[in-house]
Amino acid sequence: MRNLGKKNSVTKTIKGKRGFTLIELIIVIAIVVALVAMFLPLALNKIDESNVTRAKADVDALATAVTSFFSSLGNFPSCDGADCNPLNDAANNLRFLAVGTGTGDLSTVYPADSGALWSLTTQDDGTVPARNNAFNHLAMNNPNANATPNEATTDYVTTRWKGPYISKLSEDPWGAAYIVHIGSMQNSGCPVGSTGAPPACTAPATGRQGWILSAGPNGNLDTAPTATTLSADDIGYIFFTQ
Repeated sequence: MRNLGKKNSVTKTIKGKRGFTLIELIIVIAIVVALVAMFLPLALNKIDESNVTRAKADVDALATAVTSFFSSLGNFPSCDGADCNPLNDAANNLRFLAVGTGTGDLSTVYPADSGALWSLTTQDDGTVPARNNAFNHLAMNNPNANATPNEATTDYVTTRWKGPYISKLSEDPWGAAYIVHIGSMQNSGCPVGSTGAPPACTAPATGRQGWILSAGPNGNLDTAPTATTLSADDIGYIFFTQ
């Protein structure tokens, strides 16, 4: 009888417990939704600011790497031929470097180019697109992207190439390759694709500005190679002009 009495007591206690009413649940949900609506835009804005800050830092690092390369070799990393040592005009025909994660062909992560300002897929090396991978020029001495880096008579002058000039390469925060426009300068002092000697060089096909660019949050290159200012949400700057 004692045990039964205790059981009845426990049962009464459980039945006496009160849960949330529907109105109370609605109020709680409304408060949660209001808080989310209030703080989510702030959180997303902070993420956007962080991505822009990272892209700017990456552009600075790439500019430093390219400048260091120039200090070592006396030219920008523009060799796209089979003989870069010594550099000659015939081999020095690279238009731009694509910067992304790892080695190989980065054409799948080129930024969009809705206005055909850059024509990236027709300006890279049609046979071995990997030759324009910045990794092959800045992180290792293998501009022709073959299986053997530091070839004495093929790659950049091995006694002058002092790389790696950058320790980490990556795509921009929105998943597109950075574009380093080195096609406006070659070892002779004239733009790639031009003739003559400076200052009487013919105009190059891709312009005279040396841009380093991220296509920004919209993933599209809005700044033309010949532009002197950034357009839309592109991130970067001219690191040299000719």
